[in-house]
Amino acid sequence: MRKLSPILFATAVFLASAIADIQFDIPEPNYDVSSSAPGYKIDGDVVRTKSGLEFPLSFMGDNEEGRDLYGKTIDDLTVSVDFEAEDRLRVLIADKEGKQIPVPDSPLGLERSKHDRAARKRNYDFKYTENPFGFQVIRKADKSVIFDTTDYPLVFEDQYLEISTAVPKETNLYGVGEVVTNFRRDNKQNVTTLWNRDDATPFYKNIYGAHPYYTELRNGKAHGALLLNAHGMDVFFKEGRITYKIIGGVLEFFFFVPKDAKPNSVMQSYTDLIGKPFMPAHWMLGWHHCRYGFKNISHVNWAVDGYEKAGIPLETIWVDIDYMDRRKDFTFDEVNFPEESMKALSHRMHSNSQRMITMVDPALSTNSSYEVYQRGKEMDVFMKNNDGSEFVGQVWPGYTVFPDWWHPNITEFWGKEIIDWVKLLDLDGLWIDMDEPSSFCLGSCGTGKQDTWPDLYWQLDDDKAEALIAEWQEAIDSYGNSTPGDSRNLLYPKYRIRNGYGDLSFRTASTNSLHYGGIPHYDLHNIYGHAEGEVTRQALLKHKPNERPFLLSRSMFPGSGKKMGHWTGDNHSTWEKLKISIAEIFNQHLFGISYAGADVCGFNDDTNEQLCARWSALGAFYPFARNHNNDVAISQEPFLWESVTEASKKALAIRYSMLPYFYTLYEEAHRVGTGLWRPLIFEYPKDNEYLDNDEQILLGSDILISPVLYENATSVENAQIPPGVWYDWYTYKAVEGKSSVSLDAPLTHIPIHVRGGAIIPLKTSAYLVTETFKSPYSLLIALDHKGRASGRLYIDDGHSIEQEGTSDITFEYHNGVLKARGTFDYADAEKLDTIKIIGCTDDLKTANHKGNKFQVSKDEHGAAVVQGLDIDLTSKFTLTFH
Repeated sequence: MRKLSPILFATAVFLASAIADIQFDIPEPNYDVSSSAPGYKIDGDVVRTKSGLEFPLSFMGDNEEGRDLYGKTIDDLTVSVDFEAEDRLRVLIADKEGKQIPVPDSPLGLERSKHDRAARKRNYDFKYTENPFGFQVIRKADKSVIFDTTDYPLVFEDQYLEISTAVPKETNLYGVGEVVTNFRRDNKQNVTTLWNRDDATPFYKNIYGAHPYYTELRNGKAHGALLLNAHGMDVFFKEGRITYKIIGGVLEFFFFVPKDAKPNSVMQSYTDLIGKPFMPAHWMLGWHHCRYGFKNISHVNWAVDGYEKAGIPLETIWVDIDYMDRRKDFTFDEVNFPEESMKALSHRMHSNSQRMITMVDPALSTNSSYEVYQRGKEMDVFMKNNDGSEFVGQVWPGYTVFPDWWHPNITEFWGKEIIDWVKLLDLDGLWIDMDEPSSFCLGSCGTGKQDTWPDLYWQLDDDKAEALIAEWQEAIDSYGNSTPGDSRNLLYPKYRIRNGYGDLSFRTASTNSLHYGGIPHYDLHNIYGHAEGEVTRQALLKHKPNERPFLLSRSMFPGSGKKMGHWTGDNHSTWEKLKISIAEIFNQHLFGISYAGADVCGFNDDTNEQLCARWSALGAFYPFARNHNNDVAISQEPFLWESVTEASKKALAIRYSMLPYFYTLYEEAHRVGTGLWRPLIFEYPKDNEYLDNDEQILLGSDILISPVLYENATSVENAQIPPGVWYDWYTYKAVEGKSSVSLDAPLTHIPIHVRGGAIIPLKTSAYLVTETFKSPYSLLIALDHKGRASGRLYIDDGHSIEQEGTSDITFEYHNGVLKARGTFDYADAEKLDTIKIIGCTDDLKTANHKGNKFQVSKDEHGAAVVQGLDIDLTSKFTLTFH
């Protein structure tokens, strides 16, 4: 739940408890498997197809035994096995008649690859048993069984699917979310529920996104598994097995088995399927600031001024729903945020090479004077009730309708609204929130109440709240549990997933509301925000076809990272949420979302100087870096405290100097699929001591960040240093790997180390990203024990989708010789000015390039430095040191 005062939030929590007592109790997790289910058998020929295998299954029970456990048993199934690629296997178990709803094969769901022939070389084997049916996926290289259903029953009903796989008792599981928890999952007894939900980041419960994907690591070897299903589900990690319990759809599994069995290669294989993360523009890598609760346009300008006066870099200012007229999209509060003043803010930012973003929520006011609603009504693009009337929920503008992203007119409708709005304010991007979708009531609570203003249930006393809830309950039930031609109980399925709000329809669109074609929201709920992102992104692309669009969304699904970024939602200003943000970002990268971050200093509750200083230092290295808090918390602009100002300036100066390295990592993520932030275990999978380290971060493979995460700490204790030699960023002091050390960290300091063997491309940090990128390049060469180092630099124009030319340069240093090779097709690259070598035992005096001799000096930390090189990065070169 977003944007509540502490008093209202406490009231909401209390009323949620009351609601649970009345109707919406949260079920206890059922870890048991359906051992009485008879399962299915192969009942017909196993046919070899061009891409794999296909065969029928039939239910093994009689007329009574094991039937209809939680839904209506489906007797006849088909299994399709597709050997899609050397490292990817697809196993689809579906109903023969095709009535179950899969994830749409479209940009609004997930576009599948088309495979006419099976991959000839495969890293896996597929085996099956006939009676009862079960299957195994086996890694060929070591004959290990990585997915095994043969000891567990298969249940396939219209509203309940269950399948389990055996795993080692001490396996290491990462993924399945979105959930706030440690990165390495507890596989003793743990349940993760996937049902997208608007709640302020509680630990261990379902929140905004649904990612039924995990990576498993066994004996240093990794593989991955995706259950592509958009229905609500519980995923149980219990010692010795994983169990899926799903309330609809089909069982469409993808398994990822790269040859080298490395976790980063599994991410590459996974994103080959769902899409590579989008490539951000240069400016998106800068520091962002937002506040829900800017009182007026002067308050926003005050924040921009404060950053500038303090010298803290600010690239982008964001304006939350404060600017709207009674919270209606595409409108202005003409008292506090007049249209002309918002235009003036945009002009101010752009005239200084800065950027501006505003919020747009999906829910649209039903007020009869609201032209956006009237246009949508004429085009019939909103979700419906069973009787054909508009489904009307309640969000910030009061009673609201919800765009149906599957309606054939939606692109025309939403595209016009988005493009007109972005053009009006000359915006650089959009932020879509509340897109689970969120609704503050139960059912179509606003039907027939078009121009009235509803109460917020958490603001009422107990009796009135209970009466209102009873009214909602009666209204939602009046439409029936099912929809025309659908016998399922869509409101109250017999198997109750462990949704944090209990009732599936509470605080969201009701599950018996309808999308285009009569498809219930029950079947599409978890991809609503994902689909909105696709439609919105296409509008931004239509507006500026060759500009990389900026889009940030709260609700996500597999493939969303290809379209947009994600922030981890309405976190709290606590040390626990500071620490857990690392695991959250690790998970987003695992899910194929490279542009991810958490609200720096926390969104809910009051931060304090110490917490905000530590968070600002860590947040400076979030892939998406933004300070953001709510309207009732104290102001937390970093310039308000001396120590936070200092911590921010120091950390952001490092981030901005590293922007070429960041940008090169983003290009790798976009091309390959690997994360910018990497847990140590993903880079060193055979070192078991790193299995549960989610307190340190590898930025790429070459930068180690060790933040302070605990109150009053002035050092990082037991920091793990990976193999090899690592150099302190500030002093170049060498630290040997495979060690656990204590790192001094006074309040404004964040420990950072550079891997020996790395070459890091750098710039001179400036106030703005554009100024930073205009400066000449420098190289930091950190030598390993053999005196070697290598690195990479990617260069393009920093904003276009289609490039006239790019440069992809590799650097190699050995025996005093630096070589630059690769492609050099970007004509406007800044020159290389400075090289600094650390860990060098030779007494270097000069550097030679094309007959030009340069003097080598030593800096205050003993590094060898050569400056004034003026080397073009438009062709290969060699630089020799003596």
